[in-house]
Amino acid sequence: MNLSEIIFLFVVLATMAGGATAVLAGSIIYAMVGLITAMLGVAGLYIYLNSSFLAMMQMLIYVGAITVLIAFAIMLAGPLYQRPKEWTTLGKFGAALVTGLITLLVFLRFVKATFPRNFPQIGAPDFHLGAKEIGRVLLNDLLLPFELISLLVVVGILGAIMLALFSRGKR
Repeated sequence: MNLSEIIFLFVVLATMAGGATAVLAGSIIYAMVGLITAMLGVAGLYIYLNSSFLAMMQMLIYVGAITVLIAFAIMLAGPLYQRPKEWTTLGKFGAALVTGLITLLVFLRFVKATFPRNFPQIGAPDFHLGAKEIGRVLLNDLLLPFELISLLVVVGILGAIMLALFSRGKR
């Protein structure tokens, strides 16, 4: 067994342990840490597959932005004893069933509209776009929207912190 196989097994085990922690943790904070670990593990698998752009996007979008969003949702949710009463099991099952059916109908409509019945069999399109071209477009043509999105994220973070502090009576 060489070093790359050992690193691969370590990344796979870390990803699986993070996923199991995210699902089985009793505390929502530990579940979030497990989710972060699983997402970092997926980024590590992308690196192992020699796809550095996908690994960086995984880390920026999921590990960075999504977990910050989840952390702020946890902060704003309040203590457990002040939460409203949970739905019954029948209510959860009904909500899951309705959500699943709506998702299935939307997916089937998308597939029907996108793929006509008798479409010719064609190969994969000849499309090559690398990280260099994406970076050039983002930092040359779309610089203002790129910076405005980062400003919006910072304002959202500051607003969530202020809401959390004011809701606890600290100023």
